[in-house]
Amino acid sequence: MNIKANRPLYVSSASAVLVVTLFTWLSRWRGLGLSMNPSNILSVMSPLLLTAGFIERAVEIVISPWRDAGATKLGNVVDTLKAQVPAVDATMIAKADAQFQEYRGETQQYAFAASLSFSLAAAYVGVRALWPFVDHQTFEKLGSHQQWLFLVVDLVLSAALLAGGADGIHSVINSFTTFFDTTAQKAQQSANAPQK
Repeated sequence: MNIKANRPLYVSSASAVLVVTLFTWLSRWRGLGLSMNPSNILSVMSPLLLTAGFIERAVEIVISPWRDAGATKLGNVVDTLKAQVPAVDATMIAKADAQFQEYRGETQQYAFAASLSFSLAAAYVGVRALWPFVDHQTFEKLGSHQQWLFLVVDLVLSAALLAGGADGIHSVINSFTTFFDTTAQKAQQSANAPQK
């Protein structure tokens, strides 16, 4: 393990822990009550899933007219070079494929920027990940600074989750349901186990 190469990581991590610890000690904010009912997790997360699906489709509609023609052209060049008989020099194919992959990478960057913009807009207007799980009576008792910071964190996390797409949210839902199902099965098995 190379400590010198990882020094920036260690310094930034230690600085983040120090800042959070100092901020926590100075602010003395109370804990925020989050509650989750396993039986309604799907209904609570469905708006996020639906919004992520809409965002994916919107990004596809926005990006496709600008980028599909170039991708098709570069892909055809690669296919044509691979299909030529006698075979074309492998370096020509590799160069054409590298251009195609670079173009696809740029398209993914544009798509991510568009997706993040749509996701921030959706989170800003109220499609949030953490808000449905908040105990609103406890939230109202918090100080205005803590409420404001919670809303900012919720907005950022929601936008990141939405930008990850419907598959990402679906995997989060699956993780929750699998965890709760496994826990319920273990509890049932221990309840049905013979007493010693």
